[in-house]
Amino acid sequence: MRRAARSGFSLLEILLAIAILGGSLAVLSSIAVTGATAASEAADLAVARMLCETKMNELLLNSEIVPLPVPQIPVEPDSVPDSGGLARFQYAVEVQPAPLQGLLAIRVTVSTEELNNSDQPLVQYSLIRWMVDPALGLEQLERDAEAEAEALAEEAAAAADTGGDI
Repeated sequence: MRRAARSGFSLLEILLAIAILGGSLAVLSSIAVTGATAASEAADLAVARMLCETKMNELLLNSEIVPLPVPQIPVEPDSVPDSGGLARFQYAVEVQPAPLQGLLAIRVTVSTEELNNSDQPLVQYSLIRWMVDPALGLEQLERDAEAEAEALAEEAAAAADTGGDI
């Protein structure tokens, strides 16, 4: 007896196709989740970088005052740029003598309050800048030297106006 020509898919073929489709969807969804997580971390890193630069600029704005160390302090939500993220940030300031005498090394670190599995911040960014130690009084010495040079120039100009007779 001859079999009639098949005109459909068998149950085994359909189950195999569904299994392949499910496996590929699982792989694609894990790739999408990884991409979304990386995008979120990149956005948080950009915000942390901006906050870090802002805090550093605030410290260096007045170079006549010695910056003070600051322990971990939460960043106020008003000062966080609108990034669309939900991360909360904190910052710390370290002030140490730099390797060169008369300089201070200032480190500002901004990190997220949320920790990962190894108890490290999810995102952390640090900046280090060196500045002349205001305690040395170099800026005051420079101003004094400039004032003295101006006074000498005025005396020379006065002497030239009187014809050199004193």
